Amino acid sequence: MEDLQLDAKLLEQLAQAFGKMAKDLKTPASTATGPGSLYGSGGIFSTPGLEPDIITAYVRPHGILTDLPRFPSVMENPRFGTITGFTATTGSEPTDPCDDAPAGYMKGCNLTAQFGRVARDTQTIEWDKVMLQLHRGISTDLALRGRLLGMPSIGPGAISEGQVLNIYTMSEMVTVGVNLERTLSRHAWQGTPANNTAGGGYKEFPGLDNQVATGQVDADTGVTCDALDSDVKNFGGNNIEGTSPSIVEYLSMLEYYLFYNAERMGLDPVTWVVCMTAGMWEVLSEVWPCQYNTNRCASSMLGSSSQLIVDGRQNVADRDAMRAGMYIDINGRRHRVITDTGINEDSIGFGTYQSSIYMIPLTITGGWPVTYLEHVNYAAGASDMALLRGTEQFWTDGGMYSWAVEYEKWCYKLSCKTEQRVVLRTPQLAGRIDDILYEPLQHLREPYPDSPYNEDGGVSLRSPESLNAAWL
Repeated sequence: MEDLQLDAKLLEQLAQAFGKMAKDLKTPASTATGPGSLYGSGGIFSTPGLEPDIITAYVRPHGILTDLPRFPSVMENPRFGTITGFTATTGSEPTDPCDDAPAGYMKGCNLTAQFGRVARDTQTIEWDKVMLQLHRGISTDLALRGRLLGMPSIGPGAISEGQVLNIYTMSEMVTVGVNLERTLSRHAWQGTPANNTAGGGYKEFPGLDNQVATGQVDADTGVTCDALDSDVKNFGGNNIEGTSPSIVEYLSMLEYYLFYNAERMGLDPVTWVVCMTAGMWEVLSEVWPCQYNTNRCASSMLGSSSQLIVDGRQNVADRDAMRAGMYIDINGRRHRVITDTGINEDSIGFGTYQSSIYMIPLTITGGWPVTYLEHVNYAAGASDMALLRGTEQFWTDGGMYSWAVEYEKWCYKLSCKTEQRVVLRTPQLAGRIDDILYEPLQHLREPYPDSPYNEDGGVSLRSPESLNAAWL
């Protein structure tokens, strides 16, 4: 009897606890926050006589994230071990053959990485409105011309661009994918934990600006690890087209320094990519053929009667080949070029900009990846998720994205989150040149709404048609 009373009391406490939790749970708004449907009143495609081909003018983000391999992980604070060197020996040289000889120690340094956390929601959707069509004059056989998602390996795989014109919920999910792409593409370079929210709802992983750096330290002791420092140079705000300093000399020295490290450390061959903004690449590819093919020539000929002949046609041919192949030759070695919308760029004014050029190692000897993307593996929680039967939560992309659905009567919204990080295992093989000034004739469009070079316009909600009736 006593046991039954205890059980009843326990059940009552559990019921109270779950009741409080239910009250505390955040639910979507009781009314829809979007237009409600694609073709109904207020829908973006509810225009009579609309031609079936819908052409996109949205500029998508692009960059290095697409080229990085991705791996699932459940390690919150990993340790990446390195050997940084060996101490000098201590002790005297032996007098006799069996006397002790000088001895030294091996030295090592542990690096670490940190996950970020980004979540984005759809608008609240009223499910029994999504299928509505304004009237028979509305065309629903629309086809998308162009692309909306620019980084297919980064965006959630549960979304489909092809259905964005046909399924209202999918159009909201694609909007989530677009917003995640834009955020993650910037975090890849500019991410910093200093921007994290107090409660941890939003976290930025350390981007490559924070990892391609000097001042590397051991993750456990804080002791400096100079052997792991990246090669960071400063162009001093000088123009990329100038010769004093020369971008060819700076980039050639950067490449040679990193190549020497890889060769002497036994890590070669290394696959590097050279990364910069698209605007800087446009200017650099104009300058590089002439300066690279005449580097040091002009200065060595001062005071002599020799002549330097520059073939303009060959320079143009080299420039065009660099642009078409997206490569650059440095010290006789050819490296792939990646332009990235997420790299920070400062406007100096009057059509002048300042940014950085990076050399990022992708793989070392044996094709082993040293710069890659890790994500929290939500699929690893499958056994716990199985206990929550009847709830609408799922993951996609091998556990890279987690989706949740919130309901209130006929209204629902989807939330998507991901926790990712870029890992750079060999910062000593990475480098950058900061504060390079360049002046393109025209700045390119950007995908970020807060950029002055973002172009959109249009409407998200159309005005309902005027209606006349005896009962109005």
